[in-house]
Amino acid sequence: MLSADPYARAGLEAALGREGLEATPLVAANVVLWDQAASDLPAGAPPAVALVLDEEGAEVALAAGARGAVRRGGDVAIVAAALRAAAAGLVVLDPSFVPALLRPKPARPGTEGLTNREREVLELLAEGLSNKEIASRLKVSDHTAKFHVVAILDKLGATTRTEAVVLAARAGLLML
Repeated sequence: MLSADPYARAGLEAALGREGLEATPLVAANVVLWDQAASDLPAGAPPAVALVLDEEGAEVALAAGARGAVRRGGDVAIVAAALRAAAAGLVVLDPSFVPALLRPKPARPGTEGLTNREREVLELLAEGLSNKEIASRLKVSDHTAKFHVVAILDKLGATTRTEAVVLAARAGLLML
């Protein structure tokens, strides 16, 4: 699947030596060139290389499931090489993005303040258990289980159980 961006299309045509490249249906594509500025990554898409403006765009693209990110308007040969590498199963990053993407992210406030019991409850939340099931598993009252869940939500700054699990996973507190 090709980007709708005429610059990207012309560049790929030049790099690949083929004129009139057409968008390929996702089911037949080996790799997708995702014009991040134009749309969201289609659900169920094959590996994607995103065209992005900056490091922040690269981070967003990778979090959305892209296999690579290259600078929008960059060297056409790099885009073509990135597409071939992603199709071969490799992760591809524009070299200028690497320092920013590898820089450690500051921890969210409160993520390190979970007690051992709250971490246990968090793992059970990640399994999708209800408060009643958590209470049964930990051999505590329903009220105590609910208390721990509310404390976890508060400490992680989450409004839902699902959000708490996602935030904890992103902070490295859970392995999903």
